[in-house]
Amino acid sequence: MSDETESVSMIEAPETAHNAHSHGTGHRWFDIVMAVAILLVSAGSLYVSLHTGHTMEALVKENERLVRAQSTPILQFNHGNVTEDGEKALEFGISNVGTGPARVMWTELHSEGKTYREMSDYVKASGSGQVTFITSQINQSVLSQGEERRILRWNYPKDPAAQKRWELINKTRFEATAKACYCSVFNECWTTNMAADLPQPVKSCDR
Repeated sequence: MSDETESVSMIEAPETAHNAHSHGTGHRWFDIVMAVAILLVSAGSLYVSLHTGHTMEALVKENERLVRAQSTPILQFNHGNVTEDGEKALEFGISNVGTGPARVMWTELHSEGKTYREMSDYVKASGSGQVTFITSQINQSVLSQGEERRILRWNYPKDPAAQKRWELINKTRFEATAKACYCSVFNECWTTNMAADLPQPVKSCDR
């Protein structure tokens, strides 16, 4: 009887592959804390992003407001009865005390219930006879920042009848009011009484 070697084949079970990208750590509470932390970081990033957007929007609006404030003309009506040289004369003028040029579209003067669109009509309506005065056009013109334009100068006349008219206007000029409509270089328009009131925005200066 011969000896025979019996060969036994050994089959090894394959190794179980481990997922290298597994999100779990095996510690339940630690995983929960990490998930909450990630959510909090995401929420914080979203809040910062939204807050930054609102801040930028507010800065843009503030910049637009500053630009308008730096280019908003304001008209002022003024008058007197003595010139800078000390001469006796009635003077009426309009000045731009705001910022930026003003495109003056129209002006009018109100006195004793009447409206005058020309200073010459205002002077002539005070009586009869011939008077000599100087007027300057301001309607449909540009008044630069800080500019003052004299729209009427009437030196004290020598004629007694003209003197009465001069004195009448000198007395009633404090009750007279002026109104104007003007626009900025950005086509923003206002009406104003050219006093201490704030100009009122309007779409255009059409009468």
